[in-house]
Amino acid sequence: MAEIDVITQGFGVGTNEGMISYCGITLIKGQHLTLVDVGYPARRQILLERLAQRGINATDIDRIVITHAHWDHSLNILMFPNAEVVVSQTEFDYMQKPHPLDQATPLYLPDILNRAKSVLKVRDGDELEPSVRVMSVPGHSPGSLAVLVETADGISGMVGDALPSRKAAMADPPTAGLIFFDEEEGEKSARKIIDTCNVVYPGHDRPFAVANGTFKYIQPQSVVITNVPRDEDGTMHYSVDESTKPFEVTVYPTAKAKAKK
Repeated sequence: MAEIDVITQGFGVGTNEGMISYCGITLIKGQHLTLVDVGYPARRQILLERLAQRGINATDIDRIVITHAHWDHSLNILMFPNAEVVVSQTEFDYMQKPHPLDQATPLYLPDILNRAKSVLKVRDGDELEPSVRVMSVPGHSPGSLAVLVETADGISGMVGDALPSRKAAMADPPTAGLIFFDEEEGEKSARKIIDTCNVVYPGHDRPFAVANGTFKYIQPQSVVITNVPRDEDGTMHYSVDESTKPFEVTVYPTAKAKAKK
């Protein structure tokens, strides 16, 4: 049975100067060594270091699954020269000519894929190996994929931004949150994930268990912030806003918003 190992947890920190955000990167150890999402260059060194801690080199990775084509999940593909890249057929077709207002899908991603060892285009339900299959979860993007792994504790899903966080799962209704393609489809996909998975590995949060309408984190998290702004004399200039803000859905100009009731 395949094993799941979190290489980097996803998280996002809001600031008054914009969002600091990294996607989760997960390793599936089965018949092949498979990475689900690979992040972008700012996290390249930590990705290599975490793999090395497990005795794994970049050349050992057999397969990469890109949950969707957005830059923060995909730009480290060519770090892994021996890896087949798996992407949904729908997402592959879309990235050839993305919406002109799409700020998240790089125009040069097809060129990156052309330089990869090989590309496998999949559809809903396709099996990658025994106990590992993909599930279509559109909404955040046209062809978002979840990777489902059958474990002793049920089904674990690496779901990308189709369900990016525990807060997104707790929203009413559950949602992808950031909608680049279709808001209603995003809600359907979020519900599909919750109804299917016993454990969710979200795009921008740590893993959580799903049970009887509750969502409980299964891993601790600690983020150390360094190099905060300082004056010449060393005086630091920062503040922390600990207020809890309600979850908000953002529908981008590229997307279809759901009809208002």
